[in-house]
Amino acid sequence: MKTGTILRTTLAGLIIFILIMPCFSQGDSLTTRNDISSDLRIAYNSSLIYPGIRAGIEFPVYFVSLRKNINSENIKSILKGRFISVNAGWYHHPDFHDNLYLTAEWTMRRAKGKGFFTEFSSGLGYSRTFLGATTYQVDNLGDVKIIKSAGYNYALIIAGGCLGYDFSNKKEIPLSVFYKFDLMGMFPYNNTFYFRPVMELGIIYKPVSFIRLSTRTRNITK
Repeated sequence: MKTGTILRTTLAGLIIFILIMPCFSQGDSLTTRNDISSDLRIAYNSSLIYPGIRAGIEFPVYFVSLRKNINSENIKSILKGRFISVNAGWYHHPDFHDNLYLTAEWTMRRAKGKGFFTEFSSGLGYSRTFLGATTYQVDNLGDVKIIKSAGYNYALIIAGGCLGYDFSNKKEIPLSVFYKFDLMGMFPYNNTFYFRPVMELGIIYKPVSFIRLSTRTRNITK
């Protein structure tokens, strides 16, 4: 598949994905609308034992705040958030390739009042690999030349889960720490999929004002 075709297919998929996912997840009785800042995230990124880095922005879509009165002194609170995140990642596989990839993902996060949270995300993206060894090309006349920045272009899918802790709930520190495991599939790879596990250990920074978006919040008390 040609590079142009992969890029057009990936971009079309990303646009459709971003447009339709919020529609499937919106509630029917949202009660408030607030301007909420987008979050920044950065992580050490590892494919198996191969190191890298990943960074992105989380754009808030909507929240559901659930408060349940257990008794007069005990209130259980849960916050469900939905985000669209745009991320750039890279890892280095010695003697094989360097992989630079861009993704757009739909993230579903569930946070408890004590600060712990879990999330699931899935998305689409584009991958460009750069071969680790010197690559040569031989033409029909037998002439040999070195190909600079040799590599391959792929469309990709990615999905995974995350466990983290939010310090802003109790200590009012605008940071969260997290561990995330993803499974990434690149295609077409020899007319099939090439799957790689990817792990992240990182932080989420919550600035007071950074790309603020009008976000709907539904408050429920039981």
